[in-house]
Amino acid sequence: MIIDRTTTAMVVDSTADLPDGLAHDPNLTLVPLTVFFGEESYLDWVGLRPEQFYEKLAAASELPKTSQPPPGTWIELYRRLREEYQRVYSVHLSAEFSGTCETARMAAAAVDGVTVVDSRLATGGIALLVDRMMERIDRGVPQQEFDAYLEYFHANKTFVFLPTTLDYLYKGGRIGRASHLVGTLLNIKPVLEIKDGVADAYKKARGLGRALEILRDCLLERTEPGSDIYANLSHGLNLPVMERLREMLMAVSDRRIHLRPASIVGSVIGTYIGPGAVGLGFIQE
Repeated sequence: MIIDRTTTAMVVDSTADLPDGLAHDPNLTLVPLTVFFGEESYLDWVGLRPEQFYEKLAAASELPKTSQPPPGTWIELYRRLREEYQRVYSVHLSAEFSGTCETARMAAAAVDGVTVVDSRLATGGIALLVDRMMERIDRGVPQQEFDAYLEYFHANKTFVFLPTTLDYLYKGGRIGRASHLVGTLLNIKPVLEIKDGVADAYKKARGLGRALEILRDCLLERTEPGSDIYANLSHGLNLPVMERLREMLMAVSDRRIHLRPASIVGSVIGTYIGPGAVGLGFIQE
């Protein structure tokens, strides 16, 4: 079977924080999670844009809560898509962060032709995976090659990020293996990595400039000179710092870095990493 636009649909939950071009792709359906500020509920990216969310977050007396869609939502969507397409790939936030992926798996068991993909990532890391999958759907590849690429991506991708604070990860219970960094000294910037589906400590830096160098150097250390690198940047409404990182990456001369459209961290992931975070995802192909 050939995986292409006539045969294959994609489903993605809203924690992928897709840039507009991907989010509106005709072969892709975006399913929002829900964010609760007290009694008020909002659909991620639908009823609450990032600009609105971070304003509400700054004024909130306690951390908002998040909720995944119910199983029936996935079953209904998968059945509808299967009426038009032979295959459905459903891509989700790391199962270590949320029950969304497991709920989607249970729903997929009731509908044949659906493959659920645990991205083992969040936000821009998922967006990069979706970008690379859509590129292959767009040109058409055999299903065996498509599925082999998913395995390759899981084994070789990197997503590192720089939060402005660890408080949100800690309070939200998503700090993972980086918990020992909580309470680090002033001006010490912890650089984190999503590894094995959870937040993990990568390195610590003194000052923002050095932290950004660590993000860039991570790419240099994990890729080969002369290679093609597909990368994307993400930010929690911190465009100036993201642009500094972009300039540093564009100054790398011994690799062909193909920067994909950037992601803005939305309300669900923003609940757990807070405002101002900057991330870098990449894969060597």
